[in-house]
Amino acid sequence: MASIGGRVRAAWAALRDATRAQPSPAVLAAADAASLIGYTYGHPDAERVEPTFQQFAQLAYGANAVVFGVINKRLKLFSEARFKFRNLATKRLFGGPALERLEEPWPNGSAGELWARMEQDVSLSGNAYIRDAGNWLERLRPDWVTIVSEVVEDEQGRQIREVVGYLYDPKDDTDRQVEFYPVDEVAHWSPIPDPLANWRGMSWLTPVLREINADTAMTAHRDAYYRNAATPNLILKYAMKLSPDQKTRLAEAVAARHAGPDNAYRTMVLDEGADPMIVGAQLTDVFANVQAAGENRIAVAAGVPSIVVGLKEGLAAATLANYDSAMRAFADLEMRPNWRSACAALSKLVEVPPGAELWFDTADVAALQDGERDQADTFATDATTAASLVQAGYTPESVATAINARDMSLLIHTGLYSVQLQPAGATTPSMNGRAPATATAGGTQP
Repeated sequence: MASIGGRVRAAWAALRDATRAQPSPAVLAAADAASLIGYTYGHPDAERVEPTFQQFAQLAYGANAVVFGVINKRLKLFSEARFKFRNLATKRLFGGPALERLEEPWPNGSAGELWARMEQDVSLSGNAYIRDAGNWLERLRPDWVTIVSEVVEDEQGRQIREVVGYLYDPKDDTDRQVEFYPVDEVAHWSPIPDPLANWRGMSWLTPVLREINADTAMTAHRDAYYRNAATPNLILKYAMKLSPDQKTRLAEAVAARHAGPDNAYRTMVLDEGADPMIVGAQLTDVFANVQAAGENRIAVAAGVPSIVVGLKEGLAAATLANYDSAMRAFADLEMRPNWRSACAALSKLVEVPPGAELWFDTADVAALQDGERDQADTFATDATTAASLVQAGYTPESVATAINARDMSLLIHTGLYSVQLQPAGATTPSMNGRAPATATAGGTQP
């Protein structure tokens, strides 16, 4: 592993230095470090995120209110969970000292910040990389990471490709050098696999690039609308022919008096038989349907219901029942699978106790708590179920475990059955030192 890391690191540094020293050739000027190493090791040997991370961060997340709102809702809910271990047999959650490095991943950091960083990186690039740096963890910027792999032989002697490590090239940090980190040192989380790669993930923003561009264009259209009198396009028609100078002076006069939002809605006085004609649709006609549809597509790709984000189409159906259903769907279909896969990726960075797995706890997440009536109904149902199972002969401890885990296979029977299940004349085992009871025609006698 060390020799592989040394070869990759040396080749990467040489290629990067060559690029910086010779910026004139078109190929080198247009290629980044990922494509350069691809020339040496082959593209399948070096997988990197698409060169869109910075653009997504600046032009989508940082400049589009819809994208920011959707990612922010995902990030806030995702960061509310707590890290726990879960017993594989009983499904019970428990803590331990090993979780401290996740609860405080870096100086003055918290588990919520770790969750948030991972979710943000995954939304913008499809990948999140967290490195074991000894006493602390380190978040690796996704577009500076290259997944390095090589072809090896399996047990049958056939070829197979496997990841050997991660190359980190912090291009904007001139104080750091290129580093190669082995597989065991880096937790790689990519919840949406890229169909064109073996290990790289894909951002959910990728399929809605057109909607994001359209939403930005609509905003520009709105600004232009207000700059140009905040009214639809206007044509002034005259019965007589106007000279070029007359048309120019007329256009300047109308613009000076009526252009711009400060001059909107002023009375327009026309003379010499001018006939005004409105051209184009009203601003509300354009925005009401087109922009709302684009916003909804962005929310769908993110897996966030429109009503949760506060988008127009979601607010049109905004009721308490709809919001509760939407939040449950958001948590069950989007967040819970992401929590599970993120825990699976991070498990290599902590010492997981035998018979357990790294898990998440949402007990304190207010957005996922049922209403008081639902809680009371659930508790009443569980109590009734517990009483029935204990009367049927199951141990109280196993009944509680099975109900909490919602897993009937965890029930343990005592071997004792109720009198109604005993055949006539049968005796039941002795309990608490008392003589066994005998069932007779006249009832049970000691």
